[in-house]
Amino acid sequence: MYEGSNLLLLPNHMDYKVFDDEILLKLLKTGDAAALEEIYKRYSEAVFMAAFRKVRSKEVAEELVQNLFISLWTKREQAHIEKLEAYLHSAVRYQVIDYIRSKIIRERYSQFAKEQLNVDENASESKLLLQELSIAIDNTIKRLPQKTQEIFRLSRYEHRSVKEIAQYMNLSEKAVQYHVTQSLKFMRLHLRDFILMGTALGALSRFFY
Repeated sequence: MYEGSNLLLLPNHMDYKVFDDEILLKLLKTGDAAALEEIYKRYSEAVFMAAFRKVRSKEVAEELVQNLFISLWTKREQAHIEKLEAYLHSAVRYQVIDYIRSKIIRERYSQFAKEQLNVDENASESKLLLQELSIAIDNTIKRLPQKTQEIFRLSRYEHRSVKEIAQYMNLSEKAVQYHVTQSLKFMRLHLRDFILMGTALGALSRFFY
């Protein structure tokens, strides 16, 4: 059972349980904190479990859930939400991308390095190459424009389709495809030294191409 904090224990003089999601969203936009409290009660445990399944840490998952609902409140006037439950699940999945990004890179490239280099994972040479490659990838991603970073991570780390990303980001599919193509070109250009080394070519081609 999710035991989140009491962040949203607010005074409530109406029975908001009878309201459907559409009404709660309308109330939320007007600044009705009790509507946020009801949304929190209704969905916090589900999104907590979604986050926990990825980060495998109760404390981290709770923090992500709190951040999600804080963001929902602070951006309530700008957010365009059609399906509340779907939005919350998508939002919490996206939040964990940054948290698990480095771990994913290390794990995947550890596997790739062992396959390509055919050495024990504790060998100093392969560990050094893996560390340098992981840092280079991380730094290169950070050099992309913010929107391109978001689309790249959704495509490569979340394995979402162009159509799914377009719907999530409220963009056309052509725009999403453009950002993916440009990010891959950028990654290939700035990681060319690793590609030329040959030993990392298999890993890079499997991940970015």
